[in-house]
Amino acid sequence: MTSPGPISTRPVLSDMTIFAGVLILVAGVLHLLTAIAAIAGRAIFVVTEDQVFLIDVAAWGWLHLVIAVLFVGAGAGIVTGKTWGYLSGIVMAAISILDNFLFASIYPFWALVMIAIDVLVIWALARQLAIE
Repeated sequence: MTSPGPISTRPVLSDMTIFAGVLILVAGVLHLLTAIAAIAGRAIFVVTEDQVFLIDVAAWGWLHLVIAVLFVGAGAGIVTGKTWGYLSGIVMAAISILDNFLFASIYPFWALVMIAIDVLVIWALARQLAIE
């Protein structure tokens, strides 16, 4: 009688998991680019006195930098198939939606693109968690 081969402990990653992991890593890089531009004081951000939320752009840049680091950590967890990665990815994407909603007064097009990416991330991760 032959003995069975070694049992693989490697998680099985579906297409949806890979999609969500790559998308959240891309969102992390985009947050990093936003952070660099805001911290450097670039003139691409429009700040007027009649905005609903008066925000210091450099402080917003530091917030985006923290979000970028957390996004990359969540993306690494997702790509490796960890459940904590899925859950943290959903939470981070929800926080990013709120962050970009407030950031929309400074740079509306970019904020709307980031919100769309975050919604896709939440959809993909929630669908993957529902399958498992």
